[in-house]
Amino acid sequence: MTKVDVGQFTWQRGLMRAGPLGRRIELRSTGGRHGTAAARVIYRPLRPAGRAAAFFDRLLMRVRLGPKVDNPLTFADTFLHVLPKEVDGMAFMHSSTPGRGIAALSASGRPRYVLKVGTRDDQRLQNEGHVLTKLPSMGLPFDVPELLFADFVGDHFVVMSRAWPNCREAALLSRDELLDITVALGRSGNGKCSVGHGDLAPWNILRTPQGLGIVDWESASLAQRPLRDVIHYLVQAGGHLGWVDARTVVRELTGSQGILAQLATRIGCPQPEVDQALQSYFASLPAANIRRVRGFRDNVASELGLKVA
Repeated sequence: MTKVDVGQFTWQRGLMRAGPLGRRIELRSTGGRHGTAAARVIYRPLRPAGRAAAFFDRLLMRVRLGPKVDNPLTFADTFLHVLPKEVDGMAFMHSSTPGRGIAALSASGRPRYVLKVGTRDDQRLQNEGHVLTKLPSMGLPFDVPELLFADFVGDHFVVMSRAWPNCREAALLSRDELLDITVALGRSGNGKCSVGHGDLAPWNILRTPQGLGIVDWESASLAQRPLRDVIHYLVQAGGHLGWVDARTVVRELTGSQGILAQLATRIGCPQPEVDQALQSYFASLPAANIRRVRGFRDNVASELGLKVA
């Protein structure tokens, strides 16, 4: 197998420097059709303004008009020898986690690999590598990334998985879809353990040719009920994306026929644990301090009679 020569590519960046979560995006790619195909894998904004900006950036890089930048994957030159020589395009962007980046590589004209790159002390990324080794044996009814590599590379920790071809954003899940996902997490391993995703948000759920797929397992716990996952999904879908209103979220979280009550019943979770999950979720600080999300959380918490952080 011939080693991939990372230095053969000319990198460029788009004009968009900050994303909707206030994070430093700075999307970069090797340009052309293959580089922009890789860029589409790692950045899939759901809000209309983000979609438009990302489309413009990819168009700019596809015709190779983006400003030239240094190769962000120089450190990985010795690591990438495990990949086939047909790698013909790459993309990279910064993550919301300090010191973290995410890259995608295409081969033979199609996106093939996703790399998450962190520092050596990135415990959450190391956790994702560990969790991805456990999930395939749990019989989950949705796709999870196929782990190819998780280890230290120089001063970095790298998790590499296989990219899903022809996938797209899932948009708003139906009640049945959200319930099926979380019940499966609560009954994973034939009832021997329960898994909490930790960041079950609309942007971490994709539709693949085989069905739903869920990514970004770095906050997952193999000993946690998925109660928080339902709460978080509804709050993010409403507060960040405006897909559901606060009244609907309150009804789904507190009603006897709401999705949270149905989940608790189906996985055998007592009501005090449900109440504790609600209290702890709204009492914890959100990962991103966005005004519209904070206002939505405050509104829902007020209706629930809960204090917010």
